[in-house]
Amino acid sequence: MARHPKTTEASALAHMQRAIQLARRGAGWVQSNPMVGSVFVDAAGTVLAESYHAKFGGAHAERRVLERVMQHYPKNQIRRGTLYITLEPCGHSGKTPPCLDLILQSGVQHVVIGSVDPNGLVNGKSIRRLRRAGVKVEVGVAQVECDYLIRAFRKWVITKQPFILAKVGMSLDGKITSSGAYHYITNDLALRRVHELRQELDVIMVGVNTIINDNPRLNTRLPGVKHIHHPLKVILDSRLRTPPHSKALDSNTLVACLESAPRHRMQAIARTGAEIFVVPPNRLRGKMLFEQLNMMALLAELGARGYTSILLEGGSYVFTTFINLQAIDEFHVFLAPYLFGASKLPFTYALQYDVSFPHPTFEQVGNNMLMRGYAKYTKAR
Repeated sequence: MARHPKTTEASALAHMQRAIQLARRGAGWVQSNPMVGSVFVDAAGTVLAESYHAKFGGAHAERRVLERVMQHYPKNQIRRGTLYITLEPCGHSGKTPPCLDLILQSGVQHVVIGSVDPNGLVNGKSIRRLRRAGVKVEVGVAQVECDYLIRAFRKWVITKQPFILAKVGMSLDGKITSSGAYHYITNDLALRRVHELRQELDVIMVGVNTIINDNPRLNTRLPGVKHIHHPLKVILDSRLRTPPHSKALDSNTLVACLESAPRHRMQAIARTGAEIFVVPPNRLRGKMLFEQLNMMALLAELGARGYTSILLEGGSYVFTTFINLQAIDEFHVFLAPYLFGASKLPFTYALQYDVSFPHPTFEQVGNNMLMRGYAKYTKAR
């Protein structure tokens, strides 16, 4: 079926970008599914329905869209329309029925897909089935943006390991902490971005020194956002030095420690509602306390529980350990216009790997600069 003259490349891109925008509304609520958005337009380019995957176990984006369209519009109008989906539709039964069957049932003859589903149960199978049924399928519209939307899901579904995003706020001379008036190095706009990341990602992870020194709540604070998602808080604390009165301790907290941690501290922290998770030790123990924790075992456990993404918020020892494990996938580095000197904490200590960013993006955030990029590791010389 030929594309309707009004469905130009520009309009196709615009509809897919709208679907991406919708998909982001599911951030924090669809774990361990990917964020997905969908838009249906008629032959004249009028949007008839749009939606997104709103909650794990709930209807998928394309199902929500097609059910609305099939309820309110005639079959002929649907047949001549176009369905936009940020991700290849599922063709298997899970928490919900296969969306592919509903697409075929609807009679729509033109489907535009942003990304191929990396899940081995799908991975091109739905696209091939649609084409065999005579449906025109276009793949790759706004693919870079659609791929970015599912970057955590992609890693998790392939490796069963969570995607790790390190958020770093630092001065121009690479310091991540200060004192006195400059308790927060970065500005309010950057802080808002950090809370948007907390809203999106499944887990927030910090070392015990951050808890002792700052006593943070580690929750999500976004004024104006109706549905707030608070990620699971994971504290890396081999010896259980976390004070039981810490603000971060509640039923949404996991404290990772060694079996040798004092029992009375385990009991005190357990009384706050937090989960104590015993992690096996590393065979090669370093000088840093939390390096005694087998981080890969912890990551495997979080992945097995269905957590697809981690926001790593430091501090210096934690960043150093995860870089030396080549475990951080993406960095968001906020640079603030300060120089603090040698007396303040550095971003990292001795690294076994150099980290580069082949395709970084830079953005002015008030008087801060944000660098975002995927990490590439090279053995340090």
